[in-house]
Amino acid sequence: MLQLRKCFIILLASSVLLSGCWNARDIEQLIYIDSIGVDYVDKKVVVYLQILGFSNIAKKEGNAGRQQEPIAVVKGAGDTFVTAIAQIYSSAQQRLIWSHVHSIVFTTRALKHNLFDQTIDSLDRYQEFRYTIWTFATTEPLEDIYNARPILGISTLYSQLGDPKDVYSQYSFIRPLLLFRVISEYQEPNGVVRLPYLSIRKNQWKEDGRQKPHLMMEGICYLQNKKFVGCFPRSDVLGIRWIEQETERTFLHPDKRKSAILTVERPRVKIKPQMQRGKPAFDIDIKVDAYTTQLLNPTPVPILEKGAAKQIESEVRALYQKGVQSGIDTIGLGHLFYRKYPREWHRLNRDGRLVLTYDMLKKVRVKVNLTDGGIAKVRQHKPQSSSKH
Repeated sequence: MLQLRKCFIILLASSVLLSGCWNARDIEQLIYIDSIGVDYVDKKVVVYLQILGFSNIAKKEGNAGRQQEPIAVVKGAGDTFVTAIAQIYSSAQQRLIWSHVHSIVFTTRALKHNLFDQTIDSLDRYQEFRYTIWTFATTEPLEDIYNARPILGISTLYSQLGDPKDVYSQYSFIRPLLLFRVISEYQEPNGVVRLPYLSIRKNQWKEDGRQKPHLMMEGICYLQNKKFVGCFPRSDVLGIRWIEQETERTFLHPDKRKSAILTVERPRVKIKPQMQRGKPAFDIDIKVDAYTTQLLNPTPVPILEKGAAKQIESEVRALYQKGVQSGIDTIGLGHLFYRKYPREWHRLNRDGRLVLTYDMLKKVRVKVNLTDGGIAKVRQHKPQSSSKH
């Protein structure tokens, strides 16, 4: 009995030496940053932080009623990104937590003044920061971006800012980019980053009869050879969806008569760099499967397929030509040429990029396979094989 008591005392004493969560804090005692915004105004770096009330989100998931979580937006300014953050720290009431950041937004002013490098260099040195966050550009005021709320009390965590992949899988147009992908493409020789840029649409959605501003991906901003080179709206980058390997589902009007609307899924694209008569040349092969979403006029399937292929080729060529006109490698051909012909690239490049000309894009071959008329099984005129009676 005495031996058992001694063992119990020793065990009790040793438990005091064990580590525990002595410094644990409740969620209400911490400030969780959801998004970082970077701007450049009056020769100062301006940093915005969007902060969500995570305790309210937990209550919503417990079916306590749909009540939108509060949002706070704080702004700091300084000569550098770090001094702007320091100004925010000076007025914070609780510790700021960086491990739950979902997105980072750069204004075009910030990109023009090369703040991308400065921002990533600073965040890269902080252990809480992660690279799996969505990255955007914008021309809108950052405070307006952060105050645009989803409808019906849906959390901002599931908006275009916090979860753009969900919408992209339903309607693929402009590919959302995680930061590690941005950095990877940014660091490549002759690298081009297609950064989605956000805008605010104010007159499309209403809630309870009132206008509800919401976010949308308006176009693409290009970073080329680690420099900001410009932005294009959606109407100028229609062809990008046929180049992106991650395109899942998008819509297409296959001909000028608008006889049908097709849903096109998962394009398979191959870009072939080559040398022709001492000059770079490129061929692009695209294969897609499609089905009819809406049939406006009865049209034979071969005509729809031909019209769709022609439209896709036209959009790809227009995207390439827009880039040549603006001095931007809109498709990313320069890096592909570098990977296949590094010696020729080193001989031909100017200031680290392959200068593209209109005649370098040779063939754009598109094969469209129209599989069916959708769930309604709309009758379309397919050619019948002849049979002998």
